[in-house]
Amino acid sequence: MDELTIIKLINYLRLEAQKGADPKGLKVDIETLAENKYLQPTFPDDALLFELGDFMPDPDSKVVDYDEYEAALQKNVEGNVEKISLSDDRDTSYFESYKGNAIHREMIEDRVRTMGYRDFIEKNANLFVGKTVLDVGCGTGILSLFCARAGAKRVLAVDNSDIAKRARENVTRNGYQDRIEVIQGRVEDFHTQRLIGKDKVDIIISEWMGYGLLFEGMLDSVLRARDLYLKEDGLMVPSHCTLQIAPVSDKDWVAESNGEKFWKDVYGFDFSSMIPGSHLNEREIGVFDVSEKSISGDPCTFYELDLKRIQIKELDFIVPFSTKLHDNSTSLDAFAIWFDTFFLPDGKGKGATGIDVAAWGKEGESGLGFSTGPYSTATHWHQAVLMLTEEQRKVTIREGSTLTGNITYKKMRRDDRAIDVTIAWEAEGAQGPVSESIKRTMA
Repeated sequence: MDELTIIKLINYLRLEAQKGADPKGLKVDIETLAENKYLQPTFPDDALLFELGDFMPDPDSKVVDYDEYEAALQKNVEGNVEKISLSDDRDTSYFESYKGNAIHREMIEDRVRTMGYRDFIEKNANLFVGKTVLDVGCGTGILSLFCARAGAKRVLAVDNSDIAKRARENVTRNGYQDRIEVIQGRVEDFHTQRLIGKDKVDIIISEWMGYGLLFEGMLDSVLRARDLYLKEDGLMVPSHCTLQIAPVSDKDWVAESNGEKFWKDVYGFDFSSMIPGSHLNEREIGVFDVSEKSISGDPCTFYELDLKRIQIKELDFIVPFSTKLHDNSTSLDAFAIWFDTFFLPDGKGKGATGIDVAAWGKEGESGLGFSTGPYSTATHWHQAVLMLTEEQRKVTIREGSTLTGNITYKKMRRDDRAIDVTIAWEAEGAQGPVSESIKRTMA
């Protein structure tokens, strides 16, 4: 059957169900489905019809069993081809991790984060008065409550985790149930769309940032929400984020962070086989607070995200970077990556690269923001640290030389919430040019 015939079949079956017909007694022939009256939806805004195109096969393709497909694929591809597993729902575990109290307390107690949002909302209350706000991933509802307290007319607080039940209680306990509606569901799902309604919102607010900025892939949902719900002249909060990188040269800090200092002397025994014994290793991206004194080169802003304009496909990228090592640095142990977050209310899209967050308030810059870097107050995001291999850490680099190269961010295959980060760089070594690269994962 073609798509129109399937639409007619769905509407026919819905009509018969409304009449109370016994499904086992129904017989449908092609003549019945030829009638155009069955093109009229039985249910207004029928979710199944709305999503039907996603389930329709290519009419020109031959339907094959998956095992047959894999067997054919094996003949043409060298090596083993991993069979797709449908048993581990990554999204289910992701949303499960946000239903407990501890993770939300950690985020709320992060004063840099929470007060950053609160201060922007309160100092720009004129932007919120009488407006409709969509809070994507509302958690406990703290940002929604800030918006309502600032004068928002209506706040739609959406979260797919069971924490939405607590958010609803928090809203009621604080007397804002007449202005804040808590919706449990994915912000891009059809059910959520029906509850939000067809009217566009004035503001989308979300605290979506993960380790290394893009870990957990929540920004994808925020951008889909933007495309679905935000008015053309609407405001994204935050408006911009920038990614920064700096080299790390501190062998004592590395030894402490990767467990080397501990495992080399365990009550007089050498347990070096346990190294690395922590999240700082040569496979994964670690999450640490890097001290300012461990940074051995100039920080470099390598990517800017303008939340009003960026597309999901641009969250996978490869971009250049350049950093000058300090004069007293002759080796490289790791790279630290962090992000700065900006609230630019003027909507002029002037960008955030080059703005010093710490200078705001002192130099009269418009807007607010905060940094998660080693030069600012520590946050629960810390910094994402990519450690070099043992051999790479032995290479001597000429002090004061410039590192140039490129950085790749890419969602992991079959796990859009995880990221692979690759850093390739060149520098002037003691014995001539040095060219190296590392790839690390956060999953």
